[in-house]
Amino acid sequence: MQKKQPKKPVSVHWKVRLTRAGNKQYLARTLNLSAKHLHIESEYNLKAGEKVKIEISALHDGVKKVLVIIGLVRSSILLSTGVSYGLDVKFEKISESDQAFIDGYIKARESLIGAR
Repeated sequence: MQKKQPKKPVSVHWKVRLTRAGNKQYLARTLNLSAKHLHIESEYNLKAGEKVKIEISALHDGVKKVLVIIGLVRSSILLSTGVSYGLDVKFEKISESDQAFIDGYIKARESLIGAR
């Protein structure tokens, strides 16, 4: 019997506002999204273990929504561009409606990929 493989993150490019503990805000953008993780491209390096508030300006099926997530930075690496960092953020707190929006987006993207 095979283990069920976790679903791969889907590509998405939405604008993000990151807020750090001292209320310092940064603009960024999403790269990939899964049900419990988010990959972000930022010009600023954040430390692993740092808590952040993430506000995403999302658009899906003609619906605009600001998703609010409290997350924990799991890793931060310098990207090949040499000027921006890739942040891996694990969701710690998210509303049910925001999680449903993300799940709906992921399901729609996976159905498009499967239709190829």
